[in-house]
Amino acid sequence: IIGLSGLITPSLDEMVHVASEMEREGFDIPLLIGGATTSRVHTAVKIHPRYARGQAVYVNDASRAVGVVSALLSKDAKNGYIETVRAEFKKVTEAHHRSEADKLRLPLARARANAHKIDWANCEPPKPSFFGTRVFEDLDMEELARYIDWTPFFQTWELKGRYPKILEDETQGPAARQLFEDAQAMLKKIIDEKWFAPKAVIGFWPANAVGDDIRLFTDETRAQELATLFTLRQQLTKRDGKPNVALSDFVAPVESGKPDYVGGFVVTAGIEEVAIAK
Repeated sequence: IIGLSGLITPSLDEMVHVASEMEREGFDIPLLIGGATTSRVHTAVKIHPRYARGQAVYVNDASRAVGVVSALLSKDAKNGYIETVRAEFKKVTEAHHRSEADKLRLPLARARANAHKIDWANCEPPKPSFFGTRVFEDLDMEELARYIDWTPFFQTWELKGRYPKILEDETQGPAARQLFEDAQAMLKKIIDEKWFAPKAVIGFWPANAVGDDIRLFTDETRAQELATLFTLRQQLTKRDGKPNVALSDFVAPVESGKPDYVGGFVVTAGIEEVAIAK
């Protein structure tokens, strides 16, 4: 059995690729799919069709893994279990296709006509304190650690609940407390031994919207264009007067004459992380 766990969205595409490669290489062993970003629908619609020789199985919770693996390894239960999974995936896929057909997509021109409206005449976009980029180095890891959101950490280990309440949960509390204690010990070791050198870059640029695009300029004269950010506009039919928004709707259009700005940031735990992970 091979198991794949997806934590971030790009993992979904990689899972499809793995299934395709297993099919191409002639594998026929079961492929278990699980993790925070996965779903029964994605497994049925995207992964299952790519692996006809074997069988992809969606496992929505770690507690179910033992039962699923037992069924797949059992000579008596395996075939019947796989047939049940395939029948379920067929229903899920058909329901998904029906729901997609029900979603009416507007022509782009109509979606743009229903853009989010802002009264720019009475809006004064705030001006940043500087333009260009600033680099932050020599960051205090102990200070950064105070801002860790531990809830996703527990979710990664498939312990469902919000921190700190999960530590007192009747069912998951003991495992959560032990995991948290281990994590704190490793975090202290990382900080004390300075494993990483976290860094960050932030930046602000003069900007204005042109349709669905956002133009960035080199300086406040706005004479020289630095870059263009191409944004996508929602095209599904909206109800109750809701707009079809694009990110450019929230930046003052060039024809408004209002100076607006765009900010961005990049952070890294440190390039040392890659070597340590290996």
